[in-house]
Amino acid sequence: MERVLIIRPGALGDTLMLLPALSDLGGKAAVTFVGRRPGLDFIRPHVDRAMDLEASGWHRLFMDLPAGEGLPVPDVDTVAAFFSDEDGMIRRNLERFMPHAEIHVFRSFPLEGENIHVAEYLARCLELAGLPVNPARSLAVVRNEGLFQDRPPPEGKKRIVLHPGSGSTKKNHPPVFWVDVATRFSHDAMFKGFKRVLLLGPAEESLHAYFVKNLRSGDTEILPSWDMDLLLRTLDGAALYLGHDSGVTHLSALRCVPTVALFRNSDLAQWAPLGPFVRVIEGRDPGPELIEGIVGASKELVGSVC
Repeated sequence: MERVLIIRPGALGDTLMLLPALSDLGGKAAVTFVGRRPGLDFIRPHVDRAMDLEASGWHRLFMDLPAGEGLPVPDVDTVAAFFSDEDGMIRRNLERFMPHAEIHVFRSFPLEGENIHVAEYLARCLELAGLPVNPARSLAVVRNEGLFQDRPPPEGKKRIVLHPGSGSTKKNHPPVFWVDVATRFSHDAMFKGFKRVLLLGPAEESLHAYFVKNLRSGDTEILPSWDMDLLLRTLDGAALYLGHDSGVTHLSALRCVPTVALFRNSDLAQWAPLGPFVRVIEGRDPGPELIEGIVGASKELVGSVC
């Protein structure tokens, strides 16, 4: 069986976009994956070995004329690395440390405006590296079935999860918008009795006091999104998830949670969440029309799943 090394550092969403290809590749090659947490932890079940790029030894990949015995990885036949490597240093180091392997270094993402989903782009890159991956099939399976079918069934779930953050503030609607959304859900007959959970990541910590002050505390619980165990329990107990273009939104969609994704300054063709229960709403104006669109899409989605 071919031994493959895949290196892709990045944030949670960037890493999750590799999952369709890895799922399609399963059992056809012995894969070692190198990346960063928290995405690394979701890759583990889909590869033979997962390694943290922040661990000792990997720094040599980014050094001119690196010293030391080599990279902390067993011998492989093929390397597929995703980096911006304009000066070719990473390629040279991979060739130096792995002289018998076939080396492929790809851009981390498709070009801006290129009409291809990031997950399909990554799958195509692995196909170009000679790996037995079918890009179209890998995306079709995830769009139709998700990747985490062990999620508990939706019956009886009475929780709406709201995530007002992302890795870029330009993608986010303002905090007052999220208060208005939570209030609107509380007044809708279909969601009567539903508990609301607000997920705040490290970038949104400064907004904690604002949300405590402005949300009806008896109806809305505020939880941290950086605790992965707590995050998964929260998502798996959700009847509905609503968030921006973020890693948590992609995770929700892949876990087959009914997901409404808000795209404000993101390329939908490249970053639409993948999963069988997804609705995407585009809009820059965080006004009443957008909120009504969100509630309408949420009711349709939850109704179709339950």
